[in-house]
Amino acid sequence: MSADAPILIYCRWEAAGGIERVSLRLRDFLRRNGVAAELVSREGHPVFGAEVRRLVETDLAGRTLIFSRMRDLLHIGWRGLGARLVYWRHVPLIGSLTKRVVDAAFIVSMSWRAPVLCVCDELAEHLARLPLLRRAALAVAYAPVAPDVPATMPIRRTDQPKHLLYVGRPGAQKRLDKVLAVVAEARDAGHPVRLRVHGYPPPQDEPDGVTFAPLGSDPQASFSEADALIVWSEYEGFPTIMVEAARAGLPIIANAFATGLRDFERRIGPTARIEDRPEALMGAFTRLPRGSYDLSGVRDEALWSVWAKVLGVSMRDICSKSDISSRESAGLRTSDV
Repeated sequence: MSADAPILIYCRWEAAGGIERVSLRLRDFLRRNGVAAELVSREGHPVFGAEVRRLVETDLAGRTLIFSRMRDLLHIGWRGLGARLVYWRHVPLIGSLTKRVVDAAFIVSMSWRAPVLCVCDELAEHLARLPLLRRAALAVAYAPVAPDVPATMPIRRTDQPKHLLYVGRPGAQKRLDKVLAVVAEARDAGHPVRLRVHGYPPPQDEPDGVTFAPLGSDPQASFSEADALIVWSEYEGFPTIMVEAARAGLPIIANAFATGLRDFERRIGPTARIEDRPEALMGAFTRLPRGSYDLSGVRDEALWSVWAKVLGVSMRDICSKSDISSRESAGLRTSDV
């Protein structure tokens, strides 16, 4: 990979905790390993302060172009015909029957055109059941998190957990409503539980014991103050926020969401399961995990061989720092998201 032909990552929206966040981290990860990489979008708007190329100003011929959504490819249009596409799939088939059928047809068609890179084993197993899918196109690679991930991290022990952290975004996928309900129930029963929420605009009347962090703020800054992370979701891909919490040694409470939880518990460590029933939160508090998290599988050295194979780059293809603006050369460090 030459310095003047960086790998391109299509990245549109600034949505904390979303695909754009992990896309920026992928860019940083590639650069840390000596591979030129840049973000690109139709609009060219910055993502978390990072520079993004405008699509119309970028020659895609012969480039490796990573994209994550069907509508990304619609934006790319005919320009993508000469690119080496990599479809980075983050979530299972969801939504109405029509949406799932259209999505499945797109995934199958892409499997005959490009690698389909899944964010966890469970997702790959889910997609492998699709009729007519070219299974040889499926690959699995966890999303990079940071350059300094320890091999193991002791799980913090808290005798009387009170401070919960929740990270999500508005929409049907994330179930903040469930979290607010169990917090309210616990407080009504006399337990002084407090919840800090990242990714949501504050309502006009904040619920008792709940604070909303400023939009766009880094949830990792709240890890040190929390006694546990709570994840309540309909589905995930691979829950990056849980990996970040594990890196900080934070105990995790999670519902049985679809896709990704099994991979996390098998590869990294246990969670305290929570169900939609009375006194669910206080019951989860009694089951907070102990021991340590195994993060060896999400360290750069473990991830690199898989990403290098999928992207077709050598272990140390060197990129020229002169091809990156002085402001963006800081991207050779980890972005603050």
